[in-house]
Amino acid sequence: MKLRIELARVARLVLTHRVRSARVRPPDPRVFLYKDTGDPSCCVEFWDVVVLTTSDAAQQSVYELEISDKLEHKQLPMRTKYHVIHDPPGCKIGSGGSTMYTISCLAKLEPNWRMQKILLMHAGGSSQRLPSASVLGKAFITIPIGNRLYSMFDIKLALCMPFAKRLPPGLFICCPDTFESFTFDWNFGDREGFLALAHPSPLYVGKGHGVYILDHRNNKLDTEVLNCKKVLQKPTEQLMKEEGAIICPSEVPDSIRESVATEQDWVFTDSQFFFDHTISEKLLDFYETHKPLTAEICAYGDFLQPLGKFADAQYVTNCKNIMSMSDTVISTRRDLYNLLKGSPLGVVALKYSKFYHIGTMIEYLDNFCSNHDLRQELGLSSSVLASCEAETGYIINSLVTDRCSFSGKSIVEYCTFTGPSQLRVEENCVISDCEYTSNSDITIPSNTSIQTVPVLDPQGGPMYVTLMFSIYEDMKAKVSSVSELADLSYFGHGLLSVTPFKNHTQLFGKGNPFSLWHTKLFPLSSSAQESFTSALNTLKSALSHSKRPLEHSACSENLLAHNGEAASCASANGTIPNGALTNGMIANGVQSAAADSAAINGSSTNGFTANGHSPIYYSFADVISYKDVKQMIRRRNILSEQIQNILAT
Repeated sequence: MKLRIELARVARLVLTHRVRSARVRPPDPRVFLYKDTGDPSCCVEFWDVVVLTTSDAAQQSVYELEISDKLEHKQLPMRTKYHVIHDPPGCKIGSGGSTMYTISCLAKLEPNWRMQKILLMHAGGSSQRLPSASVLGKAFITIPIGNRLYSMFDIKLALCMPFAKRLPPGLFICCPDTFESFTFDWNFGDREGFLALAHPSPLYVGKGHGVYILDHRNNKLDTEVLNCKKVLQKPTEQLMKEEGAIICPSEVPDSIRESVATEQDWVFTDSQFFFDHTISEKLLDFYETHKPLTAEICAYGDFLQPLGKFADAQYVTNCKNIMSMSDTVISTRRDLYNLLKGSPLGVVALKYSKFYHIGTMIEYLDNFCSNHDLRQELGLSSSVLASCEAETGYIINSLVTDRCSFSGKSIVEYCTFTGPSQLRVEENCVISDCEYTSNSDITIPSNTSIQTVPVLDPQGGPMYVTLMFSIYEDMKAKVSSVSELADLSYFGHGLLSVTPFKNHTQLFGKGNPFSLWHTKLFPLSSSAQESFTSALNTLKSALSHSKRPLEHSACSENLLAHNGEAASCASANGTIPNGALTNGMIANGVQSAAADSAAINGSSTNGFTANGHSPIYYSFADVISYKDVKQMIRRRNILSEQIQNILAT
């Protein structure tokens, strides 16, 4: 079979926890010695520097904790330097602005950066289309391969390893939420400027990606490096046809064409790309003269569209793909066009290759549970570090009894379901970090994403929130006014019908957008199991179209009756209950994370902490702000050790 990426072997070489590095050709730090049971010794050239970018400092701290944990367990090449760099505060600058800012940071962090091979992964954003990845980030989605746990970050390192040997010093840009499978029997030769990978894709895929219009191709070659005439970014089908982007049917191998059920024409689409440090220098100078950037710049749209012998500047004023418009967008894009126009661009036409995107809940479940090609190419295992086997879907790092049943494609990860009760998970579910050991039988309905997250509590005790959404929910959907709130839904029901709150400030928090992402639906609990049970009760009420998913105290009813005005609530002795929130403050004067998320116009909040009379509700945005990442990683590691001990006996 032409399509032959032996990722299992590559992953063992690069990612094994027994990895040992040794300098083979002193003083070149790019060459490492990896030992594996199947191969006594293998010299592999790797990246000098690996960079992850994030959207803010909070996400940076999460990624740094993840990488530190991997380095502590020797799960990454040890001689490579790892940096996590967050975008500067202020205007959204996009992946292109983030790239330029990263180069400016590396110029300060790495004195010899111009001589280094640098892998840059753009991993920022809140992953609202893949909520199960929002807490720890899309770079650290768990991938079940063999009998070990890998992350998207790990697999991306393995997939990008062949380029470290074949490329000169420069920046290789990729995203951690995609997989690219390809052949290895090719080389780039001595090329300057930009080098991009291209994959055969149907027209409907081209509409959402960059499309390359290439010079004459040799149909007898599986892979070739070609000059590019022009780059289109998210073009219409008509434009692709008019510009000559359609490729001959003979250029698409049967095995690739048969893997996609479509009769459409095909084009070469983008994925990852590289540029040498002559381009890095130009971008660094550009950033220094334009900082602080006040425009959203796309690394793909604004770095690649100026390239090619027939490139023109018409795209500069087409801002339909710009998420955050500003007065300087068009002028900044035009300046970049003038800077990069005429730079060399070679395109590696990988005819025997495939491109997989894991950016939404549907793509996540479909690719991992239903896509036979991907399962085979990655060597995915249905059960990894699990106490039982999964007939369909995946069980990952979980303690699950034989009284648990799974219907259709579902993913269960980092869960403890060990009670005597029967647990039934219906199809198309993603269950993460949940715990249930009680006697009552439970059913998780189909098309459900559920995750229990530890959150920071100022009083010191561990607290938990369980997030639950339909996998079809549009987390980015928002309305602009109170009159439009009926347009928002939760599990197919009107949002206002499944929430205890009638006041929009109680429901979304002061100053937040009217969106599902900011809706306070999930009660704060003192244990993971209590949190999981509360979430199921909320869902049960939502599915039965209840207006009150949880019981509330008289104090809570009083608060609702006052429509957001201050309400008094006292214990039997007339004092504020321990942990009660008033005016956004804990009774002892300590600011509460929950208080900030639940404060209502500076008056009383919507409830008390877990030891009070009424629950505090968190939104998904609140959980992202107050998540306890150290506790989450610690819980996962402890669970892994428990399962390993069980499997060992």
